[in-house]
Amino acid sequence: MISRRRYDLDWLRALAFLVLIYFHAAVFFIPGGLPQIQNQDTSGVLQVFVSTSSQFRLGLLFLISGVGVAFARRRRNNAAFVRERSVRLLLPLAFGLLLVVPPMVYMEKRFLGEFAGNLWQFYPKLLTEGVYPAGNLSWHHLWFLVYLYLYCLLGIGLFKWLDSKRVRAFLSRLPLSGIYLMIPLMLVPEIILRWLFPGFRDLLHDWASFSHWFLLFLAGFVLARHERLLDGAARLFFLSLAGAALSTGLMHALFAGFQLTPGEGNQVVAYLVWCTLRITMIWCSILCCIGFAGRYLRFNCRALEYFNRAVYPLFILHLTTQTVLGYYLVRTDWNIWTKYLLLTTVTIVMILFVYNYLIRPFRFMCLVFGVKPETAAGGNSLVGDLREAHSNRRA
Repeated sequence: MISRRRYDLDWLRALAFLVLIYFHAAVFFIPGGLPQIQNQDTSGVLQVFVSTSSQFRLGLLFLISGVGVAFARRRRNNAAFVRERSVRLLLPLAFGLLLVVPPMVYMEKRFLGEFAGNLWQFYPKLLTEGVYPAGNLSWHHLWFLVYLYLYCLLGIGLFKWLDSKRVRAFLSRLPLSGIYLMIPLMLVPEIILRWLFPGFRDLLHDWASFSHWFLLFLAGFVLARHERLLDGAARLFFLSLAGAALSTGLMHALFAGFQLTPGEGNQVVAYLVWCTLRITMIWCSILCCIGFAGRYLRFNCRALEYFNRAVYPLFILHLTTQTVLGYYLVRTDWNIWTKYLLLTTVTIVMILFVYNYLIRPFRFMCLVFGVKPETAAGGNSLVGDLREAHSNRRA
């Protein structure tokens, strides 16, 4: 178990969630995607950024979540852990569904010409016109909190097993290159489930992604319990980088426009190769991120401490803020990169302003945004109290 402060994990967590702002801002300038507000001109560069990073960015977030859960469970039994997760995840979810997501859907419907009234006239229609996108009821990006909460509940039965003497003994003998065993482990459910459930994140038709991210969530828990493997990712950084680059290049070269409908003969072979390349790219990319942080981000600063506390409000508010700003920006005739820079920068500035003056000073606002009040020991975390664990590290 990690027994000293790991600033690289703090950096990785902060940067991973910060990238969400740049990722979702890019969606306004590529064909398709959510929110359904699109600029007239699109960017091939942003398309590549979205299509490549979308393969592993969510997996990285769930892995970081698993790391945080490992720390959160150190001083809590199962009942206390469930209570803490419920408060930290379900309260912000309820608050977001009522007050954060509806303005986003409203702006989309106005942009598409499907609603012409004001926001207060729109609110009564949330529950009367069905589920988004045909209707108005949606969780948008807050689906992440639902999945994460379920992973925490499902993991309770597995955490003890992962901490058993047999598993710990096996992992202690595993060579550092053994971290690549995650590729075949993830490949099995990917091959079995992906073509059946390529699905949208509605929980009911998303079993391939649900299983995929759950394995990465558990992998984060294991890495937090076995620092040797975590450090191994840094030592194998360049090997992971080569694996990520090669698999990404092959995917783009061989499978542009590939459909997840394996039929007979060559189509089945193509599907198997596609799954193998995709999982290799995802895991090697995640290891690259962990390894880069482990090699180059082992330091602390005041900005890191501040952003680690602000990251949960940043996550909850970013897409709504971008949707409102994007609604007006895409209507201008400005250069696409000017719009993108404004959309990302103004979003960050606005959310940090809200966090600093409307959330941080008030205990109730801290509660509904998952932020620990300043007077509480430790800091905030979307998925686990890293700071609390670090404060109890060995002398």
